[in-house]
Amino acid sequence: MKYNPKIHHRRSIRLKGYDYSQPGAYFVTTCLDGYDPYFEIQEIRGIMEDSWKSLPERFPTISLDEFVIMPDHIHFIVWLSPTKNDRPPLDRIVGAYKSLTARAALKHLRQSGIPCGKVFWQRDYYEHVVRNEAELREIRTYILNNPIKAELIRTYYQE
Repeated sequence: MKYNPKIHHRRSIRLKGYDYSQPGAYFVTTCLDGYDPYFEIQEIRGIMEDSWKSLPERFPTISLDEFVIMPDHIHFIVWLSPTKNDRPPLDRIVGAYKSLTARAALKHLRQSGIPCGKVFWQRDYYEHVVRNEAELREIRTYILNNPIKAELIRTYYQE
């Protein structure tokens, strides 16, 4: 069913009153619309990786941390610099990444004759403010182990 504001009520997962341009680390997960496994296509993976690596050129006040591409979603950690005054808010960084990658990926899919819709990413994304070093280590471990865990689950269900 399509979103209808008269009967559906979207709740924000954002921290109420939190300034998402504050310095620190942010863990982000964003998923493909329809959960199609487009990231299994090498060229699409390349678009995601190249766009990720080029984000600091677009936003010089950020630095990149862990990043992993799963078949239908992406996890990453991005840092907003504590010494810069003109930090972009997290939603602007994620929005730019999603916009750039969606345009390039949809163009590639269409030129390759691969069926796709008009929308590439889901409307929103999950974000978590990393609060301390222990949490950062835990999230990094989760990101690094996610492909291994996913393959184990896939293998288990195929038997």
